[in-house]
Amino acid sequence: MSGYNIPKAVENDFTTFRQQYSDFVSGKMDALLFKTIRVPFGIYEQREANTYMVRVKLAGGVITPKQLLELSDLATTYASSSLHVTTRGGVQLHYVKIEDFLKVVERLHKIGLTGRGGGGNTVRNITADPYAGVAKDELFDVTPHALALTSKMLELKDSYALPRKFKLSFSGSSADRGGATFIDVGFIAKIKDGAKGFRVFVAGGMGAKSKTGQPFLDFLPEGEIFLLSQAIKELFDERGNRKNKHAARLRFLVEELGLEEFRKLVEAKVEKVKSENKWQIEFEKLHEVAPLKNASLPLLKVEEKLWWDRYIYAQKQDGYFSAKVPLALGDIPAQKAKELASYLEKISGERDVIRFGSDQNIYLRNLTADELIALYPILKGISPVVTKPAIIGDSVVCTGAATCQLGITIPRGAIKAIEQTLIKEGVEIERLKGFKIHMSGCPNSCGRHAIADLGFFGKVLREGANPYPAYNILVGAKIGENITRFGKKIADISAYHLPAFVARLLKIWISVQEKHASFADWIDAEGEQRAIDLAESYAVVPSFDEDKNPYYDYSAKEIFSLKGRGAGECSAGMYDLIEADKKALSVALGEKADAANFANIRLLATRMLLVTRGEEARSEKEVLAAFKKLFIETKLISSEYASSLEGEAGKDVLKLANAVIELYGTMDNTLKFAAELNKPTAPQVNDESRKSADRFKDYRGVACPMNFVKTKMDLAQMKSGESLEIFLDDGAPIENVPRSVSAEGHTIEEQTQKAEGYWLVKIRKK
Repeated sequence: MSGYNIPKAVENDFTTFRQQYSDFVSGKMDALLFKTIRVPFGIYEQREANTYMVRVKLAGGVITPKQLLELSDLATTYASSSLHVTTRGGVQLHYVKIEDFLKVVERLHKIGLTGRGGGGNTVRNITADPYAGVAKDELFDVTPHALALTSKMLELKDSYALPRKFKLSFSGSSADRGGATFIDVGFIAKIKDGAKGFRVFVAGGMGAKSKTGQPFLDFLPEGEIFLLSQAIKELFDERGNRKNKHAARLRFLVEELGLEEFRKLVEAKVEKVKSENKWQIEFEKLHEVAPLKNASLPLLKVEEKLWWDRYIYAQKQDGYFSAKVPLALGDIPAQKAKELASYLEKISGERDVIRFGSDQNIYLRNLTADELIALYPILKGISPVVTKPAIIGDSVVCTGAATCQLGITIPRGAIKAIEQTLIKEGVEIERLKGFKIHMSGCPNSCGRHAIADLGFFGKVLREGANPYPAYNILVGAKIGENITRFGKKIADISAYHLPAFVARLLKIWISVQEKHASFADWIDAEGEQRAIDLAESYAVVPSFDEDKNPYYDYSAKEIFSLKGRGAGECSAGMYDLIEADKKALSVALGEKADAANFANIRLLATRMLLVTRGEEARSEKEVLAAFKKLFIETKLISSEYASSLEGEAGKDVLKLANAVIELYGTMDNTLKFAAELNKPTAPQVNDESRKSADRFKDYRGVACPMNFVKTKMDLAQMKSGESLEIFLDDGAPIENVPRSVSAEGHTIEEQTQKAEGYWLVKIRKK
């Protein structure tokens, strides 16, 4: 088995892509336009200039030893000498130079792999149960279905320009190891009257406004999986929200239409697709190993026995085993991957022996006990986690603020601290096989925190004037055909106290686990309140003057701060800070009217919204000065409150506080206020009337990031050395656009705020 088929359409697209690449490197094509072309090929620009990440599709996680050898060689030759397994069971090559990524794509196509649809608003990598074909509880192997549907979707132009990404998944049993119940379109194997088919779920997904999937069809014949998927995709393409990416996934469309109206529209699309007579699909017959008679398990050494009990699974084919290979943060050293692939290529023959899982791990399969034991030394070299307890191997974390622009906290540092604390506190972690800890650095679900027994996602809290890294706590997720639910958010906790909280909670769980079928069941019975009480016992952090440690994130070298991050990049953290001050302000407004409380109200009111302007003043003097400049002088808050900022705080600060709360009520999800959106503009100025610049554009009223996109397009049409003047609104536009333009290498020659509150920026093209 080699995997999916790369259709002629993808090869043709790549021929066009070659010419577009040539136009880009020669300067004929704008970088922004080229970005829209390369991202649907799975090619993303990284922070280091002229380096790229190439994401490769592995439908159902399927990969052959030969393909793994080639990927390892590509990583060694052109990338960072390691492979990274994604949370959709694909693989990424990092730090590919701009001059090399065409060579990488060419070599991928020669071995039957592609990055087409690996990024952007496309049909993404189709996932499946990593134990598909070998699991004892499956009704049938869903691997052929994931491969065939991938091949069909790759053929079609409409798979690459959708309103948002579109995800599909297959599970072979009600255990739903493929995640069909929380994805855009999910399929769970069923047999009806002797025929294979699927129960279908729709409109699930994690991230902004996470939702579990809704049952859509009780039985869909296997031959109609493309027919239905294409119909839903076409409806999504036609009706999906293309204006707001935060409300663009399929689940938002279903919520808008209602499930029954959505069903009617899908049924109409099914008839349309059926009338075109191109919906038929064929499934490859896979090689299946014959059971081994009288196979016995050899005598294992103590270390091998420990590993075997943690990570080896007896297959439905007698005498064969699967091995989960837990990876450290999803990474595989390329040289070690070569060793693994070389060994498997020698022994595997026609056997299907490797899958990559959505939990960022490797799954070996169809191997005898002797073959697996011989592999053990190689596996230890691949990942240090191989020798650790299963709870460590089952942890999933994203990179967070260490590398991601969206990240608030650094989960990779936190998970290491948790592991160290579990060992130090003597937690019996061998009793926690199957327990999952997942962590994300922000509300986005890159760490899949919503489907864990114990999930965390990053946020910001504040002690006095000082923000510190923290996490929301989720508990008790359940995954299964009729039981799927996401973890319930119960409390928050500082990153500083997080390891101690986890250790104590797991000790409590271990002490009662014999009385409950699962951690989720204990949470339902009594554990939720115990977890809440435990979190509340860690609610207080020492002041900044007492102990600075809580104000550093794990593995960070600098004091935690959001200052300098763009609003669009860390708005979740900014909302946390705003809500913390708003909550404290509401409490203060209900307390005794005296001088001390008036002073507290003034500080909270004037500090509350500063973060929306990228300001993080800490002393009272700095806060009042910043508020005056950013809110009163810009007329977002009436100048009648200016006197409230002077001298001792009095009763007049109550009106100031209410004015701030009222302004906050007009704020949208881009951190702009209604007063900004409706601000009267000065007369339009055209290019010809400007004498001090070669080109002029008025981008007041244009929100981020479109103001930067338009500015880039202007500069792309200009010659080196020419100047561009633009008008920008105060707030996020003036904070983000000049910084982004400078990062592109252009020079900001002037940045002046006008009396009306908007800004003039003069840019010299590099």
